Amino acid sequence: MGVEADQPRRPVVTLLTDYGPGTEHVGALHAVIAAMCPNADRIDLAHDIPPGDVLWGALLFDQLSGILRGGVHLAVVDPGVGSARRGVAIECDDGRFLVGPDNGVLSLAARRWRPKVAVALATPYEASATFHGRDVFAPACARLASGAALESLGEAIEVRSLVEIDLPQPTLSGGRLAATLLGSDRFGNLTLAAGPEDLATANFHIGDAVVIQAGPVALDARVGRTFADVPRGAAFVYIDAHGLVAVAINGGNAGKQLSPKPAETIILALRPT
Repeated sequence: MGVEADQPRRPVVTLLTDYGPGTEHVGALHAVIAAMCPNADRIDLAHDIPPGDVLWGALLFDQLSGILRGGVHLAVVDPGVGSARRGVAIECDDGRFLVGPDNGVLSLAARRWRPKVAVALATPYEASATFHGRDVFAPACARLASGAALESLGEAIEVRSLVEIDLPQPTLSGGRLAATLLGSDRFGNLTLAAGPEDLATANFHIGDAVVIQAGPVALDARVGRTFADVPRGAAFVYIDAHGLVAVAINGGNAGKQLSPKPAETIILALRPT
């Protein structure tokens, strides 16, 4: 029997944290939401954000939560947990909700989906000082997924008061691009704070020979479109699936070979022919 076209959609809650995949902290989030909203579908977007890396968390939260229409989306990268920083829930113009600490981790997604209303989440008296993911944010997500009004979760705050962060801007010149390292994936592919328009402005084109510089380490590479554009073991510069400039090694690990520091400036320079 086919599914009725007008069958109500199940609520969806997505989760992104720096807790680490498979940890008890992630399990606790799932357990709280399952107990309070049993019919909600729960999706783990990512739990391998480097500990406390708010900028990388904000970038991935923006990219991954946007795949779904509507829904409730939780991001917990919260080095200031238990401090005076607020916990917030935001309703956006398209009806989606964003929940997490007000430290900028929600800001890129909020900017994309245009926040309409926001509240500062009430912290229960019995809440742990160091696990607001379980005791504040997960319950807020479950209540929203169950249909609770945003205003019932806390005191209304001005949308313009929400903490925002911006991606660092690259430095460009003819044949040279210097950009901040935003993070890397499990394959060691490095994502930089630059886009295709920056490569074009710096006069980089597919097939160009470049030198990648990370501190004292230099690596010869090519500008490519995909891994197969260079031989196995060779480095290349490309636009990744999220539309940002990235550095990779076909069949290798650029992160291990370049060993950049967090937020280091990576320099791409055209190699003279």
